[in-house]
Amino acid sequence: MATLVEYIWIDGQKPTKQLRSKTKILREGTLKEWAGTPVATHGAPQAIAGLSTWGADGSSTMQALGSDSDVGLVPVCVVQDPLRGAGCYLALCEVTAPDGTVHPSNTRSGLREVLAAGAAQNDPLFGFEQEYTFLRRDGQPLGFPVGGFPAPQGPYYCAVGTGNIVGRGPYEAFMKAALAAGLCIEGCNYEVMPGQAEFQMGTADPLTACDHLWLGRWLLQRICEEHDLIVSLDAKPALGDWNGAGMHTNFSTRQMRAQNGMEHIVAACEALGRKRAEHLAVYGHGYELRLTGRHETCSHRDYRFGVADRTASVRIPRHVAQAGCGYLEDRRPNANADPYEVAERMLATVCGRD
Repeated sequence: MATLVEYIWIDGQKPTKQLRSKTKILREGTLKEWAGTPVATHGAPQAIAGLSTWGADGSSTMQALGSDSDVGLVPVCVVQDPLRGAGCYLALCEVTAPDGTVHPSNTRSGLREVLAAGAAQNDPLFGFEQEYTFLRRDGQPLGFPVGGFPAPQGPYYCAVGTGNIVGRGPYEAFMKAALAAGLCIEGCNYEVMPGQAEFQMGTADPLTACDHLWLGRWLLQRICEEHDLIVSLDAKPALGDWNGAGMHTNFSTRQMRAQNGMEHIVAACEALGRKRAEHLAVYGHGYELRLTGRHETCSHRDYRFGVADRTASVRIPRHVAQAGCGYLEDRRPNANADPYEVAERMLATVCGRD
């Protein structure tokens, strides 16, 4: 009996990275129970026992030149493969250069470094709200009439019923697959624009939350192949009076979650404002198209935070303000942002690791 392990990695495309994957076939006798294996430590990545480092053609993934094209794939997070079934796995990998050092495109390494430098001592937790848009092959959002537009936004958010909701099949299939894989998914809902939805990944430690988000993105795209749909993470998939797509980032430290943690939450919000440009630089391509000050956003030219304010850069949920402790929600990251970069930047700013 063979075991199929899908090696998944993040390529070097710019301005937005894409996912790549290929299948390793392990013959009978090499089977290991990897599901639930802890993610790599904050130090250098080490392949999970029984799963060797593999290679890939970096010249075809914008990660190497043809004259020296080999890059390494080091499995660092393994979960069940819910599509192929029992005994098959998904293995998220870090990419290494030919000499075994960290590849420049490997942003997971930067997150590991900031954690190892002391940020981990604050017991940080992350949760990501990944919005996405179903597109037809013609590039139009699902639910948009060919050559036209649907009724204005209003009836689509968290809705039910034909005419309000499209793409229920892949939406439900993804949710079930994410649960079967053991991802830390906490919810799904339809969003404000037709054809748009989101899933919430976390709350978990930084590496787990980011790893599972990337695996969730892979699963969603893989499932949509079977529905002949494109999954768009564009910041503004439909120009005009339509909501963009974000990756709202929920973040807390041990101090923020403790009694009287509100002072630490406010201090974190103030620190984020002082590093506005540095955060926007890693919050995804096309943020200026989405962060206009309309459609539940604050302009990228401004910064402000507030309680229950979805027009602010950073929102403090009302129940957090009432409890006096909890977390903050940075509403600026785009749907196409790299969660490793977002988490690294958040930790560097809030945990004083700049």
